[in-house]
Amino acid sequence: MKAALLEEYGEVPIVSDVEEPRPGFDESLVEVTYAALNPVDLRIATGTFYSGARPLPYVVGAEGVGRVVESPEFAPGTRVRFTAPVPGAMAMRVAASKGRLVAIPEGLGDEAAASLGIPGIAAYLSLVDAAGLRPGESVVVLGATGVSGQIAVQLACILGAGAVLAVGRNLEVLSALVSTAREASPDCNIVPVGLAGKAPDELARELESAAGGAVDVVFDPLWGDPALGALASLSTGGRLVNIGESAAVSMDIPSSLLRSRNLRIIGHSNFAVADARQNEALSALFGYAAGDRIRVDHTVCSLDQVATAWRKQAGSPGCKLLVSFAG
Repeated sequence: MKAALLEEYGEVPIVSDVEEPRPGFDESLVEVTYAALNPVDLRIATGTFYSGARPLPYVVGAEGVGRVVESPEFAPGTRVRFTAPVPGAMAMRVAASKGRLVAIPEGLGDEAAASLGIPGIAAYLSLVDAAGLRPGESVVVLGATGVSGQIAVQLACILGAGAVLAVGRNLEVLSALVSTAREASPDCNIVPVGLAGKAPDELARELESAAGGAVDVVFDPLWGDPALGALASLSTGGRLVNIGESAAVSMDIPSSLLRSRNLRIIGHSNFAVADARQNEALSALFGYAAGDRIRVDHTVCSLDQVATAWRKQAGSPGCKLLVSFAG
């Protein structure tokens, strides 16, 4: 069968023929319709990711959606989102372990479901579990024009945030995101905040001005100067949840900043969360998306275009990239 195969670390995947999967005990065979491309796929492909290097060659892709061929959990034909072992998700068929499939509800298309997965789970668990966001609290979403940021902005509205400050560099994409989020949640107070060229202290002042005071929660996929500025805008007992390092891998944080306000910095990785809890989060997101409360901008390419999509992902595309196996 056809698949996207990585032969050397640091290279782009190629389309190749690989062996058909043979489902083992408690595994389901899924016919893939769309595989999702994520930043973590590129980091794993460097061979230096913290979860360990995968033996080469391997089929890339951590997740996708498709239809069940055979399964101990679901009837044949059931539409599901799956997380993939090695071989990965970018293949015509995948054998997925029990507990790693979530049924897609009626009213939610395959493309929309494939767009939510890893970034949606990260946004949900960051705001709900890690930050413990309460209704009426103000939320800063850094990297709001990225996929996880897009979802976090819309989800914060759904969860009853008093104000949502959507921070991004691309003002055109940011404006479109805010417009979309306001359509889905017209009563939500969403404020766009430009990031480009701002030092941490300037960003902190602008965030506090936009929120009408210090903020309560920061969702951070960036780290570096943007995170430092957002930290400085937090109120006493404020929480910053970090899920990535798109802006920097390290930063200096004054001890007095943390101590003076009893601030909390919380790290989140989906890898550290049990499958069952991830599935609960995704089911909730599917429900919101089926009700048109969450929308994710996405682009679909064919398997033959996977190398182009891979390079586009490396440049922060501002939308979800999906590889189609449908038809």
